[in-house]
Amino acid sequence: MRLIAFGESFVVGAGDPDHLGWVGRAIAGRREISLYNMGIRREASDQLLARWEAEARLRLVDYEPMRIVFSFGCNDSHLVDGAPRVAVAQTLKNARAMLTGAHALAPVLMVGPPPVVDPGVCARAEALNAALLALCARLQVPFIDVFQPLMAGGLWQAEAAAWDGAHPGAAGYQQMANLVGAHPAWRRFTQAAE
Repeated sequence: MRLIAFGESFVVGAGDPDHLGWVGRAIAGRREISLYNMGIRREASDQLLARWEAEARLRLVDYEPMRIVFSFGCNDSHLVDGAPRVAVAQTLKNARAMLTGAHALAPVLMVGPPPVVDPGVCARAEALNAALLALCARLQVPFIDVFQPLMAGGLWQAEAAAWDGAHPGAAGYQQMANLVGAHPAWRRFTQAAE
């Protein structure tokens, strides 16, 4: 099975000394899955919307099943000139277009954004997380909410604070991978490869 992961720096695993991030850790030991990590650091949903379909179609074949996972939102929540880099309404419009378009190609799943240390960005990301969860429910796209569990655990935030204020180290990414990997939606999503 081919698994294409689209998103920002958390998808690519920025800050992980093992360069696995949560995606690589969530499928560790799964030799039957070919991972295409399409995360780009500092990318917002507008930029992802412009590229995801071409990237996915390059990896679409008729002899292997494909799955598409999206995870974004933190970069949209950063302020530029006093306003969020991408307005919530626009992020939701972008997400709707990506999720419905991807669903026409393959099964789709979304993982919500994780917390960051900056309280303003964190509050906006948390509100966006709730809005993305509601959108996914309306679209009947599985959504894995990692925001509160990562906040409550403290490890993610502590590792992020020790490095750049956003990205954890190996243990934080492992914590997120554990949350994702244990979720029934993820198990169903990757079940065809078992």
